[in-house]
Amino acid sequence: MSQKGFIMELLAPAGTMENFMAALESGADAIYLGGKVFNARAHAANFGIDELREAVRLAHILDVSVYVTVNILIGDTELKDLEQYIKDLDSIGVDAIIVQDLAVAEIAKRVAPNIHLHGSTQMTAATLDAVRFYESLGFTRVVLARELSLKEIQHICKHCKAEIEVFVHGALCVCYSGQCLMSSFIGGRSGNRGACAQPCRLPYELLDSKGESVLPKHEAYLLSPKDLNYSEHMNELVAAGVTSFKVEGRMKKVSYVRQVIGTYREILDEASIHENQRKALASGFNRGFSTAYLEDTVGRQMMTVVAPNHQGKPIGESYTKKGEVYLSLTEPIEQGSLVKILQSNGSVTYYTVDDEWTCVSDTLYKGRPAEGLAVGQLYLASTPKNTKSRGLQEFTRKYDMSVYLSVGSNGETNYTELTAILDSGLSVTVTNEYVPAIANKVPTSLEKVTEQLGRLGNTLFRLSYVDIPDGPYMWPASVLNALRRDAVTALETALITHHVESWQALQVTGDVDYDFKAQHELSYDTCPMISARTPYALSVYDEVARLCAQSDVICTFATPRVVKDDEVEAYTHTLEAIVQAHPDSISIHVPQALLWLRELGYTGAIEADTGLNIFNTPTLHFWEQLHISCVNPSQELTLKQITELAKHSHVPIETMIHGYTEMMISEYCAIASFVGTGSKVNCPMPCVKESYSLKDRKGEIFPIRTDPYCRMHIMNSHEMDMRAYVPMLLQKGISILRVDGRHMKPSYVKDIVSQYVGIAKGTMEAPPKKIDSQGESITRGHYFRGIL
Repeated sequence: MSQKGFIMELLAPAGTMENFMAALESGADAIYLGGKVFNARAHAANFGIDELREAVRLAHILDVSVYVTVNILIGDTELKDLEQYIKDLDSIGVDAIIVQDLAVAEIAKRVAPNIHLHGSTQMTAATLDAVRFYESLGFTRVVLARELSLKEIQHICKHCKAEIEVFVHGALCVCYSGQCLMSSFIGGRSGNRGACAQPCRLPYELLDSKGESVLPKHEAYLLSPKDLNYSEHMNELVAAGVTSFKVEGRMKKVSYVRQVIGTYREILDEASIHENQRKALASGFNRGFSTAYLEDTVGRQMMTVVAPNHQGKPIGESYTKKGEVYLSLTEPIEQGSLVKILQSNGSVTYYTVDDEWTCVSDTLYKGRPAEGLAVGQLYLASTPKNTKSRGLQEFTRKYDMSVYLSVGSNGETNYTELTAILDSGLSVTVTNEYVPAIANKVPTSLEKVTEQLGRLGNTLFRLSYVDIPDGPYMWPASVLNALRRDAVTALETALITHHVESWQALQVTGDVDYDFKAQHELSYDTCPMISARTPYALSVYDEVARLCAQSDVICTFATPRVVKDDEVEAYTHTLEAIVQAHPDSISIHVPQALLWLRELGYTGAIEADTGLNIFNTPTLHFWEQLHISCVNPSQELTLKQITELAKHSHVPIETMIHGYTEMMISEYCAIASFVGTGSKVNCPMPCVKESYSLKDRKGEIFPIRTDPYCRMHIMNSHEMDMRAYVPMLLQKGISILRVDGRHMKPSYVKDIVSQYVGIAKGTMEAPPKKIDSQGESITRGHYFRGIL
């Protein structure tokens, strides 16, 4: 269970200082934000160090924690700057950093041990054992994959030591976070580097094996999920033991932050949700809401198939009469509001209700919009922008402060003393050498003292009570002002110290002992085995291992890239069969597989596969220390980066050189949603009867594959082909060349592998490097093209 000092935490996003202040004011217990570098929202305004320093100061005064996102993969050339950045974060008192790359964690533990480590959702933590793995590395919190059900969340919270953070509201990715290469391979903008171009929000056609679209008309956005909204399930999540409830939205407007955080604050405090709160959440930016993952009802209903953008709040309907559009509203709207009409044929029309529209009544407008006549459900897309910025003068989340002015004495002389007390009982006393004088005519009144001591507008305090000593004393305004400033400073220092000490007292120590030793030397060929939609019979692993041994071929079996918590028991049977087949090595995509293999008594070679996102030398060395026998680094590295990695590696480096790269892996399946029953429940498995693919706006075709867990795997539209570069790859220190033949015909696999063997041995000439007009479907991946 969580060892956090409070039962639950409302965690708010902030992309700007204005949003940060809105989150504070709306009742956030913690705020996460990004600096100008190394974070997964590269296009947000983000925070410079000086701005971040002030944000941390204000937050800690209010006992609010600040977490900085350092949640991207880090290149070797960035490590020096990263180390200095983490030192800077430590110096300004940041409570925790949110991490994807294990290199960041290793550096932080060395140079900033006071900063807590939170495992990002980019780590794809979907099982209890994944959380246990990160516990053992010193992570005090893990952000679970968004795809987990309530039952899975309950199980993890019950049995782990680390705090568990769950996304409860905001945008969803269709792919498991940290496992998406689609934006990267299509346009060079990597989600793992904070520059995702969101290709999932674009229209696609779903094609059958004949190349015909199976989608209904006007339903094209089959990869664009609705937004999370777990507001109806907060009590269940609290009871499950979730520590932190996270709202997505670092790119959202200040009004969104204020409204959503304020609403969730009410829901948590009241332990219930009311209709006005439902309406408040619906009025903020949203693409429609879904609870499909939490309720384990993944399917078509969770996607914004008609339009991928802001759905808005339902506010009535539109109809036409005598060539005019009538907007019949269920509630009044402001002039200048943007409304959206979702027509029955699936098309969407937007109107700005400005002075060109006639206001018939508070709830009825009519007009002749240039956009044409639209009839259908009416939504409020946005209200007129309010650019007013709020400062501390108007800030409402302040401490009530009682002050007591008195005359002090050191035995020889008097001085002035001021004690300030907060409602919590925290108190400070400050002094001024001024000797209170007896007034000749008019003493300083209580009203005057209150006026001077009450000038707290630019602070986080509010004067609630003032007491002054009896007697005709006189205090200059300058003395009272100095006492006020000193008291505020002392209170701020005390509050910040209390927050920091309380935070640093929270420790989570993992009890997992990793001691793996590779006992087999690795050869320079590999034969990965990954499941298809129909599960393999468990006997196949023994048969494959036997055939490989007979042919003197190294046999390597691979784990899936994703295993969910409720699948662990079932997958254990598969892993047992793999271990009992005695392969030469097992390649892992998920770190918790180390635990599983140890528990099964496996002592053979273990390879680190691409799902682990090894992007730099420190992460490579981390896995080497766990006795990994081979590393297949991130597929987003360039050849130059891989070459540098190989120079510092003590184990063989393996890379994919032929086949179709897996771009996305999703718990949602478009085939089940649009060809099957509409959901994964009772799916008739049309994917085993024929093949399906996606077609984008440019005519590119992306094959779809499925696995035994009914997950969707979207493959690249272009086949990787590095035959022309085999001699160069071997010269650059790449020891193992992987041909991914999972989706090839046997005859093609045989031919391709024979060519690579011939080129590698020098018995066959490599083809020309230039891609001709007949080879336009070929890609070189990221070998020669970097990512943003």
